[in-house]
Amino acid sequence: MRISLRPAMVWLIAALLSSSVALLRAQSENTTSAPASPRIAVIDLTRAFEAHPDTTEATAQLTKDRNEARDAFKKASGALKECLQQHQELIRAGDRTAAAEKLKEANELEKAIATLRTTQQRDLEEKFKRAKGTILDAIRVEVAKFNADGTYAVVLDKSAESAFGIPAVIDASGSEDITDAVIARLKTSADP
Repeated sequence: MRISLRPAMVWLIAALLSSSVALLRAQSENTTSAPASPRIAVIDLTRAFEAHPDTTEATAQLTKDRNEARDAFKKASGALKECLQQHQELIRAGDRTAAAEKLKEANELEKAIATLRTTQQRDLEEKFKRAKGTILDAIRVEVAKFNADGTYAVVLDKSAESAFGIPAVIDASGSEDITDAVIARLKTSADP
């Protein structure tokens, strides 16, 4: 038995087959093409921190505070040294009662110096952490503003090191370095 097709039917079948093949080809291309990979940016946070306008002022203030603490410690140490010398002189003079009183005074000065040293160290560390935190927060805000449109899926600190002293970012080829752009924003936002 032979099937006879009219020319219009042949044309319709050919058109349907052609469009089906084109549709299958388009679907195949859409499923096999890789999705766009997320963009990655890197920043040299150490450079950004050093370039931040508040870093110079914070460093100067911390240096001043450290020098004042050192001077207070030297003054207290000098008073202890003098008290111990007086104690020795009283012993040589044979005045045991006065020597015992000087020794008590020296012990009190020694305790005060130890407390002073611990308090000063803790205060300096807290001031440093506070200043550093404030500056790092400002940098984070500028990075977030810079990436407000979501251009980058992630921003990595290329200056960071792991606990073992190994760079946290070993290779970031294909990433964009946004350090200079963020530093420019930091300086602009600091201008009155």
